[in-house]
Amino acid sequence: MLLSHADLRHIMETAFVPSLCKCTITADGLMSLELSHPRTQAEEFSLSGIPVAQLDTGRAIASLVLGIREEVRLRQVARPLRAMHQA
Repeated sequence: MLLSHADLRHIMETAFVPSLCKCTITADGLMSLELSHPRTQAEEFSLSGIPVAQLDTGRAIASLVLGIREEVRLRQVARPLRAMHQA
């Protein structure tokens, strides 16, 4: 399955709703993602240097999305814990 960059960007940008996701793909085939809070637009997570060539199957795309969702979830859980320890 070989997707156009526009199709891949659309898939990635809709995969993280309700978070806002900005997906960019460079001419040399590297993807960057920025996830932001839907109300405050504060950046929640960013990742760059993802080789688009490795996202050649639905499974590869799903695996990336699930991995990012898990990382975002872990960071959201850790944030209140850090605040409690600093207080």
